[in-house]
Amino acid sequence: MRGPLLPTLLFSGACAVALWAGLRLFGIAPTPVHFAPLIYLALVSYASLYWQERALLTDPKGFVRRFMTGLVGKMLLSMMVLLVLVLLLPRADAVPLALAFGVLYLAYLAFTSVRLTGRVRNLPRA
Repeated sequence: MRGPLLPTLLFSGACAVALWAGLRLFGIAPTPVHFAPLIYLALVSYASLYWQERALLTDPKGFVRRFMTGLVGKMLLSMMVLLVLVLLLPRADAVPLALAFGVLYLAYLAFTSVRLTGRVRNLPRA
């Protein structure tokens, strides 16, 4: 079973291109601050996928617990990070960053859910 590193990197690259194009489309000059949520979500998603996929073969019931824990943990941590970013940045920078963060969060949520669902479907049947 291959690990989640390469798929996460490829998906993150596609998200980086889409983020850059979306910012340019709305007339916003992309800065490193705009890509911080992308890096954060890529790292958190990789860590949770790695942790969750390790339980897939050894403990399928434990996998369900890890899946739910990963979803809730990522959501709560992301909400705290977003709150801190919005409070620290000026309003002109905070709004585009918050919108990008929300869209990227949903994209990574879909990515991890589809990947894990595919992994579960490909498990050998007992």
